Amino acid sequence: MVSQKKTDAQSRIALQDMTWREISSALEKGFDTVVVMVGSIEQHGPHLPISTDTLVADELAIRIARKLGKALAAPTIRPGCSDHHMSMPGTISLRPEVLLEILRDYCRSFAKHGFKKILLASSHGGNFAPLETFAPTLVREFPQLQIIHYGDLRGFMDVWKEQVTKLGLDPQKAAGHACLGETSEVLCLKPELVRKENFEPGFIGSSKGLISKILREGIQSVTENGILGDPTGADENTGEALLEAMAVHLSEWVRDELGA
Repeated sequence: MVSQKKTDAQSRIALQDMTWREISSALEKGFDTVVVMVGSIEQHGPHLPISTDTLVADELAIRIARKLGKALAAPTIRPGCSDHHMSMPGTISLRPEVLLEILRDYCRSFAKHGFKKILLASSHGGNFAPLETFAPTLVREFPQLQIIHYGDLRGFMDVWKEQVTKLGLDPQKAAGHACLGETSEVLCLKPELVRKENFEPGFIGSSKGLISKILREGIQSVTENGILGDPTGADENTGEALLEAMAVHLSEWVRDELGA
């Protein structure tokens, strides 16, 4: 039993679950990479918690770190930039300049303790543009760190739609917001937080120009209940498949960027 506990402690890679001595030991063993995800605290329809993107970010960070090897998962930055969801109660949105300061302090802290590589990525679409804007600033200010960021929102969504299609699902219902896809992920991670009795369709239609309209005018301009798609039919297995597919995509992208 004691040896099992030791194994569990040694296998931890989520910084928030580790002690400072465990982190120091990991650094000595070459764990010099940190995965930093930016999530959100924002409305996700009448059936999902406002922590949905953060729950997904927490899971992706751990999966990506494990796939990369010699990497640790930082506590997810929450909330994120969600002004386009502010029409619905509970949403908390950071000003972009505040997010930059938080990112600076993350990098400053990790650099001080001897980490060498930082991966910045997001589980929420509204954070992609700020990350794309801020990454060069962080690279310039922290030359001792190798900072890479995933800032391609359209590419991220294309991969998501591709995976949804592979699962035999309709992207208009499963590749939006609080949709079948995201609902399946939460069913996989925290099923007790999903209000199945509140399942209802939201906006279902072409995605052409949709993201730009939502970011410009707010999500209420296209959907009254905050849903893009339809959560009906969501299930845990679909959620697992989507989480794993996105973790594989992001970890492979990181390896390509690092030339590993």
